[in-house]
Amino acid sequence: MEETTAPESSDPLVGQRLGDRYEVERALDRGGMGTVYLARDTRLGRLVVVKVPHARLMADPTFRRRFLNEIDDLATHEHPAILRIEDWGEHGEVPYAVVQYLPGGNLRERIDRQGGQQTLEEVLEWLPTIARALDTVHRNGSLHRDVKPANILFDAAGHAVLSDFGIATAIGIADPDAETQAEGRELTVVGGFVGSPAYAPPEAIDRLLTPAYDQYSLATVVYLALTGELPFSGATHEAILIAKEKGAAPALDRRKLRAPISRNAERALARALSRQPQNRFPSCEAFAEALATPGGAALPVGSASTLRALAVGAGVLLLGVGAALFWTRSAPDPSASSASSTSSTSSASEPSRVGRASAAPAPADASGLAAAIEVQLGSTPEEVDRAIALCREGGGAGGACAREVFADERLRVARLTPFALDRTEVTNADFARFVDETGFRTDAERRGTSFDVTPCARCSWRSPRPDRDARAHPRDPVVHVSWSDARAYCRWAGGRLPSEDEWEYAARGRDRRTFPWGDAWDPSRLRVARDAAIGLEPVGSHPDGATPEGLLDLAGSVWEWTATPSGDGERRIFKGGSWMDRIPAYFRPAAFSDQAPDYSSIDLGFRCARDLERWSTEDASPVERRPGESSARD
Repeated sequence: MEETTAPESSDPLVGQRLGDRYEVERALDRGGMGTVYLARDTRLGRLVVVKVPHARLMADPTFRRRFLNEIDDLATHEHPAILRIEDWGEHGEVPYAVVQYLPGGNLRERIDRQGGQQTLEEVLEWLPTIARALDTVHRNGSLHRDVKPANILFDAAGHAVLSDFGIATAIGIADPDAETQAEGRELTVVGGFVGSPAYAPPEAIDRLLTPAYDQYSLATVVYLALTGELPFSGATHEAILIAKEKGAAPALDRRKLRAPISRNAERALARALSRQPQNRFPSCEAFAEALATPGGAALPVGSASTLRALAVGAGVLLLGVGAALFWTRSAPDPSASSASSTSSTSSASEPSRVGRASAAPAPADASGLAAAIEVQLGSTPEEVDRAIALCREGGGAGGACAREVFADERLRVARLTPFALDRTEVTNADFARFVDETGFRTDAERRGTSFDVTPCARCSWRSPRPDRDARAHPRDPVVHVSWSDARAYCRWAGGRLPSEDEWEYAARGRDRRTFPWGDAWDPSRLRVARDAAIGLEPVGSHPDGATPEGLLDLAGSVWEWTATPSGDGERRIFKGGSWMDRIPAYFRPAAFSDQAPDYSSIDLGFRCARDLERWSTEDASPVERRPGESSARD
């Protein structure tokens, strides 16, 4: 804590004993509504912190009642990372609160000591603990409402502790992070507003109080820690809140960060800073997990998914300039890798699709046909070495190319039953026919937002970007579709989403190709990140990137949903890399990422699969042929 600059001799409480027990040594901080003191507990012989509101405020019965209620509320939160209240009493007619003394200072001071910014690794040293503490508060039916760096303290061992539940708002200690100099040292409580406007969410204007309120504040603290700046500023507190209500938080300037972070981490932060509370994470811990990427030194945040250091949260993997991280998943039981044998029976009129092909030939039985095959998928240790080399050759550095980033591409044997895979991704024209016939509304349309690096309120499959009409680009792959949307389309079209194993096998074949076209990296065979312009192109624009069996766009067009759960709750695997990526290792069929089934973004689409009765050995690419439809290789 910063000590006050006011002369101690001018403070009548310094040197006094409160409650015949707490001997006040000095003031630690002063605010518009009270003072925080360092005192010695003469009974137990230890240092404590005493918080005392100004006597003039205690004449207000409402304020007095609120102060005492806040003390009672703090006492109900039992968590090792929540500041413990030790005692309370009255001095004269003024109540005071006694809380534990933490000698490690606060987060604002720690950030200053680290040069004004923290790396993601440094943020993850304190964030998971504070996130869990906030979730505990929320489960107890309370809110903090004043999460900011000054209220995140550290004990002697460097463990983070969340402080000042309402006591900060009742006492109004100084807010060194306030954007308005004239008001920065004034009341934290302004009218009916509680908290620090610099960290409060947009809904604070309307007094909408949900756990998402604290999550936004926590995300603002993370933004400040990473960038050294607050996302919003203004001449007055009201101006700051209005700016938050009208516009999204600015994207991180990656050039100004102390260390690179993944695009996943950027999206996680953007989601936690969403203007609409319902678009944020379901909990503060979920936000912390989403931010804990491998390149950011993924640390345990209290769940198995993060202990594996592979929990993706709020953003699909998008690797633009300066980003070089990839997410994989933990290895489930190999038996779970079997291809789905579920076939939809809800086929509507079949859309006109490009020819459909399976991935590769299968060994024959006595009849010349085979009902199932076993294939090896994932990456051998040597293939992981090659992935690391590709990552570095493609511009990845540091933790982005660490072995653990790729090590979870577990080597496995999968048993696949016969299937056919769409030759290309589902297009805007395909999806439009589905919507026109069924009246289907996507998750992004119902939610009112999707992702285009940051949340986009006007983006949906109809408008990949606000100035781009999907129907004017009928052969572009459809995007801004969730896993649930993709599954609904495939069922309508008489198919299903492919499993992860089916997709990977289709992309690499029995010869275990490194890329869909072969083993050598060749950027001319696919659409990769080149500039800031939108990279959506008509399907099949890069025929040289096709598999030998004729499947197109399995790398570098858009990521593609699969039916396979990732093992982290309801999350689903997607594969293939997209036009926003630039690291070669991420376009390998073995690589993958995952997201919640209702997630959607500008570079995430899908293609469908269908069950076949048998594999044919006469043609390496058996086709579901209908009258007039050509082979995938024609």
